[in-house]
Amino acid sequence: MGFRRLFGLENNSADQEPPEIDTHITTIAPLPGHIIEGEVVLKGGGQGFKVDHLNLDVEAKSYYYNGTLREENVVGLDVGRYSFDVEPGTEQRVPFNGRLPWECPVTELGGQALGVDVSLTTRLRWESESPVRDLDFLHIVAPPLYEAVLETFAEEGYRVDGSQLIDSYIPDVEAHQGLYQIFFVNNPANPGRFGELEVVFHQNVVGAMVYVRRAARSVFEWEEKPPVRSFPAAHHEVGQVGFGERVRGALAELALLDR
Repeated sequence: MGFRRLFGLENNSADQEPPEIDTHITTIAPLPGHIIEGEVVLKGGGQGFKVDHLNLDVEAKSYYYNGTLREENVVGLDVGRYSFDVEPGTEQRVPFNGRLPWECPVTELGGQALGVDVSLTTRLRWESESPVRDLDFLHIVAPPLYEAVLETFAEEGYRVDGSQLIDSYIPDVEAHQGLYQIFFVNNPANPGRFGELEVVFHQNVVGAMVYVRRAARSVFEWEEKPPVRSFPAAHHEVGQVGFGERVRGALAELALLDR
C-alpha cells in the first residue's frame, strides 16, 4: 500500500519529517484456515516515536441485524515484538503471522470480486479507535471447495452475483465466529424457478455444511429469512466426487416448500 505518515503521535513536530509505517503482506492469495504472513516497517522520521502496543487485526465490514454496517474483528495476528522505541532516522521491521479462521470471509471467487470488505488494520496502541494506524485491504480467495460447489450451482443455471457478510451466528451450529457470508446466485434464464438464491458455507477443517434458501437481501436475521435446506461437502471430495446430486436435491426440496 505504501508508507503512511503518522500524524497522530503526541510529539509530532511540523518542522521535522514525520514517522512512517507500512504493512507488507507477503502471503500470496491467502485462504481461510491457512497461515498469513508479512512484516510491519516503521520509520522514525525526524523525531522518532514509541510503539505502545503493536497489534494487527483482520477485520471485516458486516451487516448487523438492523441492516447497518459495522466493523467485525475476524482474528488477531501474532507479532515479533509488541512494545519498543523507533529512534529518529532509524527503521524497524517487525514480522507477523497468524492463521486465518476456517470461517474467515473471502473476497474473491475464481478472480471475481465479491464486494466484501476485509482489511488488515495495524495499530500502535491498544485502543481499537487509535488514530495511529495503517490499513491494508486483504484479498482472500475462496477455497477449492467453495469453487466446486458454486460451479455446480452454475451448471444448474445459478451464477454468483455478489456476496454479503452478516454479523450473526447460524442457529444451532457450533461456530467460533459470529459472522457468516452469503453468496447470492441468480438464474436470469429461469426466474420463475428461483430467481435468486442464497448459499452459505459453514466451513471447518473437514469441509463445510452448505445452506441454500431463497434470497432475501434486505432481511438480516437468519430466522426471518425463507426456509433453508442444507447438505455436507468435504474438502477431500473436490475433484473426486461431483456435487450435482446434492445441489439438485437441495433445489428439489426448496421447490417442495413452495407447493
